[in-house]
Amino acid sequence: MAQPTQTLASKHTQLVCQGCGNVGLERVLDLGHQPLCNEFIPEDEATRPQTYYPLCLCYCHQCKLVQLDYVIPTEVTFGDQYTYLTGSSPSLIKYYDDLAERLHKQLDLNPGDGIVEIGSNDGTFLKAFQRLGMEVLGIEGAKQATALAKEAGVPMIEEFFGTGMAEKVKAKLPAGTNVRLIIGMNVLAHTDNINSFLDEVTKLMGPETTLISQSHWLVALVQKFEFDTIYHEHLRYYTLESLINLFRPHGLNIFDAEITDFYGGSVLSYASKAPAPGPENRPPGLKSVLEQEATIDMAEVFTDMSQKLLKNKAELLTLLTDLKLSGKKVVGLGAPMKASTLLNYYGITQDLIEHIGEVNDLKVGTVVPGVRIPVIHESAMFEEEPDYALLLSWNMAEFIIPKIRDLGYKGKFIVPVPELEVIG
Repeated sequence: MAQPTQTLASKHTQLVCQGCGNVGLERVLDLGHQPLCNEFIPEDEATRPQTYYPLCLCYCHQCKLVQLDYVIPTEVTFGDQYTYLTGSSPSLIKYYDDLAERLHKQLDLNPGDGIVEIGSNDGTFLKAFQRLGMEVLGIEGAKQATALAKEAGVPMIEEFFGTGMAEKVKAKLPAGTNVRLIIGMNVLAHTDNINSFLDEVTKLMGPETTLISQSHWLVALVQKFEFDTIYHEHLRYYTLESLINLFRPHGLNIFDAEITDFYGGSVLSYASKAPAPGPENRPPGLKSVLEQEATIDMAEVFTDMSQKLLKNKAELLTLLTDLKLSGKKVVGLGAPMKASTLLNYYGITQDLIEHIGEVNDLKVGTVVPGVRIPVIHESAMFEEEPDYALLLSWNMAEFIIPKIRDLGYKGKFIVPVPELEVIG
């Protein structure tokens, strides 16, 4: 079912870079074998088997791209089991609303201009452009998210973006629509053939079209210890430099960029078919990001990250074990994809965490992949008043903790990373 980039027979096997095709990548962080992080199984089917895949990061010294050494096809990772919904997070809705307003002014978009979003999920971002009078079209192969987008009145193509999709997009848009903006929010890491993907994107782009892409920034991942954002759905992990190197062979040039707080630190890039600015003419945002990246030695930081990971794992397991033995009730809070990576790599199962509270109805009534901890609705947490809540969406702690306090929770919070912290 899944195809490796190369055979994984030994640690010395040479791997091929997903971006530039360079042979001979360096393995920099191995998280063992794990299930698909979004394969939440219904609780009454919890005993059925799940497939585990290698989860190991590699580094290409030629184009600077960090990537997994095992590629699972897009239709597998984002199939029927995929339950992530952008619209389940109020903070993300606000982020997309604000960004749509900013892009509307920044790029001088007009009513009737075409906005195409690849990997549009439940249509949250496109709805913001609809309210501004734009002609929108979403492209999404995840069935549950697509259904919600269509119910909300967002025009959709129910497929994963790939070869031949440009013609389908043009046919779906009203005749004469000027495509001003193509959006790929956290989608460049997902496709199983990035070069074919970008070739198809360029077929939709005219001289006035801007490609806006947002990707988890690799520098933030290593600096903030966001190891749990590594999972099979994310095949590649980008710096701005590696994005520039990836885009250039396709005739796409990044002319500006910025770092946002999205998902703990993301790089938002602006690209077009126009020539890229030379080093002396780079805008401040683009220049600043590249200067920050130039100070990072990726091979070295991943060595440090591996050591910190072992220390953090030992500390958290010790805390949870001590609380269990002392009779304390501990639950989890939030079941994002990142929770699967952390819980599976650390080996945290239901003997330490009784269940996990979640607001996404598609996950309530399921079990976490691999470790099989039951997921219940968040409201139940306030009825039972557990002693401790392990915050699995720890990167949003500043937003979540006040909200949960306001809802009546009186216990303590455990923030597992980047440093283990108990908040009373």
